Amino acid sequence: MTRTLVVRRRIVVGVLAIASLACPTVALARLPSPKTTLIVPGTSIAGVKIGMNQTQVFHQWGGTSCIPGLCTWQGPGNPSHAERATVSFVKGKVIQIGISAATSGNNLKFTPGQLSKWKTGKNIGLGSTRAAVKRAYPAAKANNSTGVAGWDLFGGRHFTRFSSFGVGATPNRLRYIELACTIDGQC
Repeated sequence: MTRTLVVRRRIVVGVLAIASLACPTVALARLPSPKTTLIVPGTSIAGVKIGMNQTQVFHQWGGTSCIPGLCTWQGPGNPSHAERATVSFVKGKVIQIGISAATSGNNLKFTPGQLSKWKTGKNIGLGSTRAAVKRAYPAAKANNSTGVAGWDLFGGRHFTRFSSFGVGATPNRLRYIELACTIDGQC
């Protein structure tokens, strides 16, 4: 092998190594692989609970890339339309867990995926209708704020939000489920 080829090979290998370090999100981006897919309103989403630490979350869902205060698991495809799961932390403890559905096209049509298989004991998950949420959880309060268009179910110091966003080709299908500390931030 000539010296020129050796130098070129080292440059290519070096560039690839730097790129993989500079873009860890791409290298680690994948959806969670939980031991359970049960959503328990007010308590947990697929085994992750408010108050857990990052090690406990990774034990439930597997590792992913994180920035300070936020870990994101993302499905394949166009990042602006892909399925996504997020966990937010304050002082090292989970304060919010969310899952969002994939969408397709410019009309944001709900697209079933891996996370839409995660369900509550009453069979509510991503893709369920807003009407089905109200039937399953009559105590849920309507939240028609911009970007929510769904239901908030309060229980103790936590709430579960079932949101459709109310826009696009499937405005009444849930595209986001969140479990978080109450609005006043008390966990």
